[in-house]
Amino acid sequence: MQELQSGASRSPVLHMGTFEAELHWREHNLAILPALPDREAEKIVTAMDELLFSFCQPGDLLLTRYAIDPAQRDYTRQLGFDFMSNTVHLQPDEAAVRAPIATAAGYGQAASPQRTAKEITHPISVFQLLYDHGSMLADQLPLSGTQLSPFAWVPYIKEASQRFGIHSQHPPLEIVRRVNTKRYSAEIKQRIGLENPGIYVTGTDQLETVGRKLLEHGTFMIKDNYGVSGKGNIHIESPNMLARIAGSIRKQEDKGRNVEFVLERYLDKTRDFSCQFYITEQGDIEIISVQWLANSQFAYRESLSPDADFMDLLERHHYFETMEQISRELYQDGYYGHVCIDSMVLQDGTLEPMVEINARQSMSLIKNNIDQYLRQQGLQGNMTNYTVSHDGSLSHEQLLGELQRTNLLFLPETGQGIFPLTSAALSVNHPSQPDGKKHKGRLYLSVVTDQEETKKYLLRRLEQLLTANNFQILN
Repeated sequence: MQELQSGASRSPVLHMGTFEAELHWREHNLAILPALPDREAEKIVTAMDELLFSFCQPGDLLLTRYAIDPAQRDYTRQLGFDFMSNTVHLQPDEAAVRAPIATAAGYGQAASPQRTAKEITHPISVFQLLYDHGSMLADQLPLSGTQLSPFAWVPYIKEASQRFGIHSQHPPLEIVRRVNTKRYSAEIKQRIGLENPGIYVTGTDQLETVGRKLLEHGTFMIKDNYGVSGKGNIHIESPNMLARIAGSIRKQEDKGRNVEFVLERYLDKTRDFSCQFYITEQGDIEIISVQWLANSQFAYRESLSPDADFMDLLERHHYFETMEQISRELYQDGYYGHVCIDSMVLQDGTLEPMVEINARQSMSLIKNNIDQYLRQQGLQGNMTNYTVSHDGSLSHEQLLGELQRTNLLFLPETGQGIFPLTSAALSVNHPSQPDGKKHKGRLYLSVVTDQEETKKYLLRRLEQLLTANNFQILN
């Protein structure tokens, strides 16, 4: 077994993550906003834990649901990322990919028999997979004695940690669950005197009444109390639209589902950005980074590094003092750990310092770690992704080879190029035996350059390469 390369004062860190954490915090019997199901997109999210390689220091462990492609592992090792990872999938066959939604009374309890599995199931947490199947990794990864660093605190962390001797220290899950709701974000805005707090509604009649009042002054958002990244948000632009959405929710309420939504005035923005900070167990705050965000239909699309003028703007508006206020409220309510605050710059130039609280790690925190790696080499990049449809005929190893053959692949000696960040998300929907059909995948990447024109050129060439290899770009 490979020797761990860790200093005497630092225990190896085990990095793991369930990126669909909100689904595991959600009660099973809540009404949902109407949306088209996309099982392939959902499965891609389960493969995003590979992005956590960016947190790894020498001697650390990365345990992912799907084993990292050997070619991708060799590539990241070539870039200097030295960590241990599983070489077999933790995720078993499709028979075990879904489990009951956690209930308010207890995480992982069986769901009500009156509700269909289709309505109330979700992907199994990677920590439940570790609990159930982790023994097969005993000869691969020295889990005992590691310090857990998860993307988010979710059910089965305690059980899996105890079974495999992993150290994990975190707030009670009920507190984690509470502070990640849209209702809690609205409460904090009111507590510290911020404008535009959301209105929490618990019934369809109340939703319609409040919604009609909001429409008198402009459009508004309905947000699922546990919604995330484009899911569970609807922009209401007319009374007719409000009536249609309310009708859908009322049917669920009539069948016994609880209604929990937050209604917020729609804000006309020019830029999304976020702040990442960490609250220690003693209540101290460490500001980690600020990232510009490019979103599409309220969903994450790209992270960029802000310029000095923008950081000066935040200082002038006492933005970081507001972050400290929020951290104090979170700590007072029993939470400590990673936090990402979503914020906006509005069309009139004013700041909306807090849109909502994400009490977990984040895509922007991952981007910050990529920044730190590139900065050590005097380089700069972004983080973005391409959602594609393809038949799986081009392996990840071949994709890396094509990028290198066309001088697109980022390597330390090139100083610029395409830095692929994941492998499994691209192929997770393809069966082990190719069926000749196209399935959805996603390539997460960083474009390493500090020149906007060079970035556009590299992306244009990447798109041409993908198209030439029978990939259809969907975003």
